[in-house]
Amino acid sequence: MTRDIGTDGFSSSVFQIPMRFEGLCKELTHAGRVYPDGLTLAIEAAAPRPGFLVYAQAKKLSIRLNGMEPVIFSAVDLNTHLQVAQVYLAATSAAAVDFVDFVSQSFPFGISQIRTLDQSPFHTSAGAGSLRDFTSIMRERGLFHSTFTRPSDEVLLSLVSKLTFGGICEGSLVCASKEEMLRELARFLFFHNNYRSLPWLGGKTPLQKLKAFEGFAGIHSFDPWKGPHRQERNTSIGETNRFRFSTGYAARTG
Repeated sequence: MTRDIGTDGFSSSVFQIPMRFEGLCKELTHAGRVYPDGLTLAIEAAAPRPGFLVYAQAKKLSIRLNGMEPVIFSAVDLNTHLQVAQVYLAATSAAAVDFVDFVSQSFPFGISQIRTLDQSPFHTSAGAGSLRDFTSIMRERGLFHSTFTRPSDEVLLSLVSKLTFGGICEGSLVCASKEEMLRELARFLFFHNNYRSLPWLGGKTPLQKLKAFEGFAGIHSFDPWKGPHRQERNTSIGETNRFRFSTGYAARTG
């Protein structure tokens, strides 16, 4: 008999997932086998279609390059688990807005809601006004911005955040150069989006899950920086403060 546990019936121990990739794969596979139907139902209820709910987060990698600590901004579409990411030199609100623009232009579907933690860079400590400012910017872009205060209450986020580059590599990544880090990020994203099968997606990869929806069957691979869905990026926010690590990646100094 299948147990419908929704998003409230998980033991917190299920999500104590090691940061290293091998341990992560074992733990995620175990969670998917124990609660496959519950996870699938919870995801479908929270995000019935691609773009309905996208989680965005920023993570420092605890390494230093050129005297600065890079920040990985990641966004995961909950329905398909398609993921995009970018590297910035600082977790500023301007970087957060720029990243959301990148996400909107990269995914091959429209986005309805961006959900983030209500703290910097999506909400600063200056007070409620800062949160309203970021939310109003999202509203101007046709996006609903929702927030949460305790990550432990966001069970599905606990799952998908472990699948991000920052979630896997936080505290364990060793890179000789920014170019090496970006190559690793590019490889990670391409494998995740096109080849990583997930039990709670019915054994499908994120791309296969997307192709199950009408209008996406012709997409043969997903690369955030290539493809016909890619648009010219919005450069209205601090373009002079940016330098490119490599094609498709950008870093912001403030």
